[in-house]
Amino acid sequence: MLGLRSIPILWILLLAQPALCSVRGLPDGRTIGLKFGETVKDYVLFKPAMQPLEEAITVCGWVKKLRSKGSPRWFAYGTSTHYNEIFMSDTAYNYIFDIKVDLQSKTAGALGEWKHHCITWSASSQEYKVYYEGDLIGAKETTSGTKLGMNGYMALGNEFDSYGGGFVDGDSFGGELFKANVFNNELTAEEIKEMFSGGLCSDVEETYGRVRYLKWSDFLLEERFGNVTEIDVGCGTEQSKWDVLYLQSFYNKTLTKDLIESLRSNWDILEDFVGATVTDGFIRHFKFYHDHDKAHDLE
Repeated sequence: MLGLRSIPILWILLLAQPALCSVRGLPDGRTIGLKFGETVKDYVLFKPAMQPLEEAITVCGWVKKLRSKGSPRWFAYGTSTHYNEIFMSDTAYNYIFDIKVDLQSKTAGALGEWKHHCITWSASSQEYKVYYEGDLIGAKETTSGTKLGMNGYMALGNEFDSYGGGFVDGDSFGGELFKANVFNNELTAEEIKEMFSGGLCSDVEETYGRVRYLKWSDFLLEERFGNVTEIDVGCGTEQSKWDVLYLQSFYNKTLTKDLIESLRSNWDILEDFVGATVTDGFIRHFKFYHDHDKAHDLE
């Protein structure tokens, strides 16, 4: 039988994350998606720091098409130089640096089904690639020396016809979105395939660390305008006890006796609290007074 000493405090904190999100009013990016209305007023808009993405970018997301007409836009980035620096539609009718890349004929366009969309680009390759359901469906060369424009706006649910705005009803997304992530690297075809093959509820994206520059959980915290509501995509929050190995203190590190011994010393602290209920206040106490190993990568 496992004793109290076999229960790591970091594992208790990991299990408590969904409840902690609920208590604090924060959306849980592992199971919460967004549903967008069909009007010009329904979008997410913000202005991120784009320097880490200047020379390489990958955008991936799970998209559920609900509008039967047009090519609704679910992701866009626009600058004062290129209003359509990047935009992605739910039919793979896309733009890069104001250049159209129309791959609608390569997508099924099924209504009411989750589909995986990705685009990649880098200054070194000068090639814009479009992936649908894990497969490369098209590419477009970009001009030598081109870099991603800075000081732009990012939007979910529409695309720009002017700097930071100019939305129109015809471009409104009107669908559902989950796990949209922006990476500061040009992911490979194999990495895209792995992400798709993992499925809607996988945690493949979690393995990318800081390469995943804008996380889905970051998007969920941005201001929403109009009719943009949270939905439960049905992934649940059940986790394996081994998910703790994704913590920064473990991941990509050599497991040593010293590391294990230092963690055991943390677990022993729990013996002083036998009989206590693990609540939000209990967890905050440990994080404030005893958290020498911050769980930076937990969402």
